[in-house]
Amino acid sequence: MAKADYIMKDLAGYLFNGKYMPDYSHNGSLYHGYKNSVEETLFYDFAVQGYDLAFSYRGKRYFFMSDPEYVALSDEHFTQELQRFDDGNAALEQFKIEGKSIIELIDSLEDVESF
Repeated sequence: MAKADYIMKDLAGYLFNGKYMPDYSHNGSLYHGYKNSVEETLFYDFAVQGYDLAFSYRGKRYFFMSDPEYVALSDEHFTQELQRFDDGNAALEQFKIEGKSIIELIDSLEDVESF
């Protein structure tokens, strides 16, 4: 995935999501500063590290693949690009399920994994 302008480095040189920032003082370091593994997977693994993403919502499975230049909603075999986004944060903000973004549904997502 191309380096998005929200991907920043801290003083120690570690990458972080500058738009959806971790909060180590409140959340500790267990999930890279996020409150749970779902936030860590979405905001760090997917949006910053560029891993592919899969999750379920109300029994339907969704797949996103990270390409060096963009992110795409994909089929389960990662053989078709159904919708493109500029980067991981854009996918989290712009992809809609029942009129809501992934970020708005974050507490209702299930089986969230990056790979």
